[in-house]
Amino acid sequence: MELMTKYQYTYFIYPYVIEEKKFKRYLQNLLSNKKCKIRFFDKQKDIHLFTYFLPKIREYMFWSFGLNKSAIRDFEKIDTTVKSTLLSEHACNMFSYDLPENLQGKVEADNGIFFEISEIKIICFKTGVSFLIFKTNLENSDKFSDVLNFNYKFREINSASYGLKEYENIKIQSNAFKDIKDISKIINEIIGNESISKKVNLGNEKFYTYSYACIDQKDWNENSDEEDLNNLFEKYRSVSPANSQIANDRYTLKDDGEEAKLVYKNQYIKYGFTVSNTVLFTSNINTTNFTIVPQKYESEYMYTYILTLYKKILLNVLNYKFEENFKEAENGFLEFTKKLWIQDITNEEFGRKLEKSWIANLDLEKTFVKLKNEYDISYKKHNVEELNKNNRITRVIVIAILIINIITIIYASL
Repeated sequence: MELMTKYQYTYFIYPYVIEEKKFKRYLQNLLSNKKCKIRFFDKQKDIHLFTYFLPKIREYMFWSFGLNKSAIRDFEKIDTTVKSTLLSEHACNMFSYDLPENLQGKVEADNGIFFEISEIKIICFKTGVSFLIFKTNLENSDKFSDVLNFNYKFREINSASYGLKEYENIKIQSNAFKDIKDISKIINEIIGNESISKKVNLGNEKFYTYSYACIDQKDWNENSDEEDLNNLFEKYRSVSPANSQIANDRYTLKDDGEEAKLVYKNQYIKYGFTVSNTVLFTSNINTTNFTIVPQKYESEYMYTYILTLYKKILLNVLNYKFEENFKEAENGFLEFTKKLWIQDITNEEFGRKLEKSWIANLDLEKTFVKLKNEYDISYKKHNVEELNKNNRITRVIVIAILIINIITIIYASL
């Protein structure tokens, strides 16, 4: 069954971690890169974000809502070093990375899938956890099978296994790149030499995928074969190639939210998840499915996903830091709990439902509990070590005083 799309896009998300002590210098490097531009948010232009997020989260992620045009102009005039110092005080900063032109590429040399990279975003949190995000669209193809094959291959272009699987012959065709692997050069350029992703066991060789596809109503309507649609949706959800076989337990949805693969569905819309993928599968038989829905999905909901993913990665970073520097990790953990963990993101009902599903699929609550237990153990261990250290110092002081007193008595008796 070959489905035809009316509209589609995929965001590929690459997380990485910068050491906190090097974070200000990293921001300075981004500001010095002529291709990078800081993203300022405007209450009028970005009213959808301003009204969707609750105040504390809005302040945490989108601090520039508080700036007027005059303040932004004044900021642009100051020195890069000063800019980086000011930005490093904010919890989150966002940049756009400008390319000289849209990148085009294709899968296989003779009969390929052309695509463009239409946008690159950089999201940097003060903790050092950062995200590099590519937005892609297919060019000259409306086949859903091409979406499946492209997503399957593109997500691995920065991995060591690239070229060892099916659909390895993705070639970039543009003035900017001769080969798709050159996208790795963009990643290295933006990340630089400050990343500690391997140390914190981030496992970021494959991109996280966040994808939307709207199917033509002639292929998805009241007369369509639901089983065929479900099979294709499962391949989409699991980022599998078009010719792959699928498991039989693909639509298990538990009431407790664990292993939730499907958060919402009606006759013409399906949201699906894995630990590293999120997809939205729709039909344009409902006009909102290719107008309002994709806009919210790549704006309010995507930032909700990024924030949830950030929490997961930050917990991994803190776990690493407990072994390296307990006091630094303790401060980070307490600040995370106060400013993020206990805070609601939004009051929008469906946004909260999506967040809950991402939390379940990322095992976020289990990770928090494990880290809390690790913190408790480390805290006790640290206190015992400090107590022993203080006791040793006290003993040394007491012995020193005792020796001094003995010497004084001896001299006094002479």
